[in-house]
Amino acid sequence: MKGWLGYTLWRVLFVVIAWFIIQLATPVRGIWAIALAIVVSGIFSIVFLGRQRDAMSTAMFGFFRGINERIDAAAAKEDFDEPELVAGDGDTQAQEDAEAEQEDSR
Repeated sequence: MKGWLGYTLWRVLFVVIAWFIIQLATPVRGIWAIALAIVVSGIFSIVFLGRQRDAMSTAMFGFFRGINERIDAAAAKEDFDEPELVAGDGDTQAQEDAEAEQEDSR
C-alpha cells in the first residue's frame, strides 16, 4: 500500500507543478494546460519515479497474488466439501445406496 500511495502522490505533485509552471510561463490556459501538464509530468515520472514504480508494482503483485491464493484455497475447499448428489433429482448418496441394495436383494 505504501508503494502505491507514494507513487500516486509524486505523480499528482508532478502534474500540479507542471501545470503551475505552464500557467506562469506560457499563454496556454484551460484544458490544454491540464493536458500539457499531464504529458510533461508523465515524462518526468518515467525519468524520476522508477524506484517508486517498482515498489508500487511489487506491492500490487503481492496484493493480487494473495487474492488469487485465497480464491484457489476456497475452490480447493469447495471441491472437497461438496456433498455428493445424484445427477438431476437432488437425492443424496444415501438414497442412491438404498436403491442399489434393493436391486441386489432381488
